[in-house]
Amino acid sequence: MNKNSGYKVNKHINVREVLEETFRIMLHKPVILLPMLILWVFDRISGSLLLPFFQIPDKISSFEDLVPYLPSILKYFIIYFCVIFIIYAFIEGIYPPLIKNMLENKNINMLTATRFVFGRALTLIAAGILIGIIVFAGLLFFIIPGLIFAVWYFYAVPYIMLENRGILDAMRASKAFSSDNKTVTFNLFSAPFLLIFIGGFIADVFFIAIPDVRLIINIILNTVVYTWFSVIPPYVYLKYNKMKEDNIDFNNLRNRSARDN
Repeated sequence: MNKNSGYKVNKHINVREVLEETFRIMLHKPVILLPMLILWVFDRISGSLLLPFFQIPDKISSFEDLVPYLPSILKYFIIYFCVIFIIYAFIEGIYPPLIKNMLENKNINMLTATRFVFGRALTLIAAGILIGIIVFAGLLFFIIPGLIFAVWYFYAVPYIMLENRGILDAMRASKAFSSDNKTVTFNLFSAPFLLIFIGGFIADVFFIAIPDVRLIINIILNTVVYTWFSVIPPYVYLKYNKMKEDNIDFNNLRNRSARDN
């Protein structure tokens, strides 16, 4: 029994099965792509939404012309990355309860899952910031430490969402579980991004002269891959762990929410 995770870990995780089953979940329930699609559409139109609030010219011909606008450009990128990060952290929290219901053959309720995330939003954002800083710092030191940290904390979100754990507790639990499955977790972590690299390369090569088509392909590709990346951790958490009896019953939460309305 792994004391840190509170679960009996099945160490025989089948990478191919996980990748196939999680991808099949997206094919059978494409509605779960919607949150990530909203994120990537916003990412593409964020310039037109945010730039009007900053004094940044449309065209800059030289570095000397750029210098006076550097503070505005810096503010723009800080706000842009903060908004994208908050939205992404929020969306990550939606998938554990959704996947739990799907594996239990219960109805998918996107609205209830979204409400559920509001109760964990600050924890999710703070955890994302802390993990992001740790991973980024690790990447600065010859890349490998950053990859190790990314693997360690790959399962932190399910522990936050489905066990109501705090930030550090969820990180410890994720590290304990992933440490028993290092190679498997790395393969699961990297497989979606290998797809996005190959797909993006193909789109750039064949549609370089048609930017609108390339843009649409990249949005679809990012939506699928990042949804896949978000579905894998809760699927592994639920499929390959023996859950404690006091685990959150999301169905009861859904019923309570329905009664409140």
